[in-house]
Amino acid sequence: MNVLTNYWQGLSPALRRYYRACLLPSLLFLALIVSHEWATRQRGLAEPLRVVFALAPTVVLAWMFGIYLRFLRDCDELERRIELGALAWAAGITMLAVMAGVLLFDAGLVGLTAEHAIAWLGILLFGSYAVVRSLLHRRYA
Repeated sequence: MNVLTNYWQGLSPALRRYYRACLLPSLLFLALIVSHEWATRQRGLAEPLRVVFALAPTVVLAWMFGIYLRFLRDCDELERRIELGALAWAAGITMLAVMAGVLLFDAGLVGLTAEHAIAWLGILLFGSYAVVRSLLHRRYA
């Protein structure tokens, strides 16, 4: 527990506010993902309801994106530089992966399903952001 307390105390005030503000949307997102999974297994569910269950998590992600933009505005200059650098690197890495994937698919060298390809791109995007952000924090610490 002491490790968590030390970690929390080491965060900037803007990052603490961001984490607190994301708590409710994160829990709601998880609930909507579970609801989406339930809805995809309901064969008799009307199509408009299936659309609502499919897209509701993205509305919460948009809410969280707005919170993130507010966090960027509240950051000090160094923290903003780290965040924007991590976003730029993650976007660049993911764009290169998309281009490589398109070319490999076109050449018939990759046999991933679209579902797996999108899942891997999501993991690459969020994972590269987390790794680069961590490296930049270490670099500037």
